[in-house]
Amino acid sequence: MKRSGFSGAALAIVGVLALGASSVLAGGPPVVNQTDHVMNATDTFIDVHPCTGAPVELTIIYAGVMHFSAFADGTVHFTGTLRGTFSADLLPPDDLPDATGTFTTWFGGNGLLLEAGGAVGKGEVASTLNGKGTNADGSTFRFHANGHTVFDSAGVPKLEFFKAHCR
Repeated sequence: MKRSGFSGAALAIVGVLALGASSVLAGGPPVVNQTDHVMNATDTFIDVHPCTGAPVELTIIYAGVMHFSAFADGTVHFTGTLRGTFSADLLPPDDLPDATGTFTTWFGGNGLLLEAGGAVGKGEVASTLNGKGTNADGSTFRFHANGHTVFDSAGVPKLEFFKAHCR
């Protein structure tokens, strides 16, 4: 199976969480602690079908909670859990879903992390994604993906894995 495209959703949400960090990182104290409860948020982006790897326009509607903390030394901590529905339309999109379903994702990270992903120092990020769906032909599928990256003191990935399963 190809790398699950739905991991892009988690990365996009992590980027949103990190937006609050930039002013704290530049100005030092005070410490920021933020909790956001998301309800009926919608995102549309290009990704891949989690089981076939075919490119799709993916629309997700989700709800959940995200926590973010930024510290005076530039380190951050974030975690979030989201649940939602998805609709996947094979490219080029024709506005008729080729697959629909539900998903749950958890993500988190600690350290000297960048808004756009990666790190400038020691840190780690992790995520899991679980879901099930139905293709337009009535066939069903389930997917699971998890990943973890550990960065050294220079922000270089020293341990990185991503595993995805589909049935």
